Amino acid sequence: MSFCQRMMDLYRTKKSILCVGLDSAMPNQRKGAAIPREYIVEGDENQSRLRFCLSIVDQTAEHCIAFKPNQQYVAGFTSKEHLELTRKIRSRNCVSILDYKLNDIGDSVESALYHLSNWGYDAITFNPFLGNLEETVKLAHSYPRQMGILTLTLTSNPEAIHYQKQAMIEGMPLYAKIAEDVRTYGGDGCVVGATGHVTDSEIRSIRKIAGKDKVFLVPGVGAQAGDPKKVIENGGNVLINVSRGVIYADSPSQKAKEYCELFNLHGAKLEL
Repeated sequence: MSFCQRMMDLYRTKKSILCVGLDSAMPNQRKGAAIPREYIVEGDENQSRLRFCLSIVDQTAEHCIAFKPNQQYVAGFTSKEHLELTRKIRSRNCVSILDYKLNDIGDSVESALYHLSNWGYDAITFNPFLGNLEETVKLAHSYPRQMGILTLTLTSNPEAIHYQKQAMIEGMPLYAKIAEDVRTYGGDGCVVGATGHVTDSEIRSIRKIAGKDKVFLVPGVGAQAGDPKKVIENGGNVLINVSRGVIYADSPSQKAKEYCELFNLHGAKLEL
């Protein structure tokens, strides 16, 4: 079964398009929101972050269909810790997407996918800069449990304008060429931001080029103040990620419920 098919099955059961991002920041890491002290295991960052992530999964799984650990926030996890997290996610009837931004030559991609599959992830994000999307998709789909490949296309960070919108390839913006490659090489979807620099017409263009059977993983809602209505109305089959806006709320469960209801109010649906 493909990643998109698994997503559809979960949507039919839960009627949610919410993905909760697991950006587990240590208290001394930054001034902003971070893991509450109750989860901290002194001298063990991995266990501190893992305990927090496992708790968030239990608190919010009822209202979402996916969790997205960010590799930059779980860097250092051992195979055992990755497996504990992905097994917890699967046990709560959700899929796991590692925000890995994989970007390397063929042999290195093969090595990464080997480990990521063994760690139990259902999908990863992919950075197409080196241009080997075709090989990556073939390798990811060759595993008995196919791994989904979600390709960075037009991302939520404002710096994305510099390359993804201004660079031109074969007479089209870079983001449009990436969407074309996702369709051509059978990728599972695109990463498309919800923030202000991503316009309605650009979202519609990416959908038209990539095809209606691709899922759009949408960051930028929540702390980045992106517009979920915009991506739902123009993108169609979207999976909206919220990280800090859920995991650091006073009640992550209640906040996840509110986001799920908000997205449904705007007409959210998956028809892959």
